[in-house]
Amino acid sequence: MGAYWFLRLVLVLGILGSCVHGLGVNWGTMAIRKLSPETVVQMLKDNGILKVKLFDADQNTMTALAGSGIEVMVAIPNDQLAVMGDYNRAKDWVKRNVTRYNFNGGVTIK
Repeated sequence: MGAYWFLRLVLVLGILGSCVHGLGVNWGTMAIRKLSPETVVQMLKDNGILKVKLFDADQNTMTALAGSGIEVMVAIPNDQLAVMGDYNRAKDWVKRNVTRYNFNGGVTIK
């Protein structure tokens, strides 16, 4: 049973390996001792990380990611989810946290 399970796992990983186009990580910014965003971006690049999910569209973080070539997915912070039901607030949030970084050489937001 153990060998059969292992072979199935290897098969699944092999199939996934042929479909995956980059390794991604979550980048949370709530910490007691934060690294500078520039340092984190360099660490991501040095380790071949091609995608990152942000839980906060902090201006310093977004600025550090500009021009890095790293694909970014920006999440709405949990404390703001309730107010995103209002179209104008949601549109303003996107303008401040997504659109302003969407330029040639800016942040690659997916």
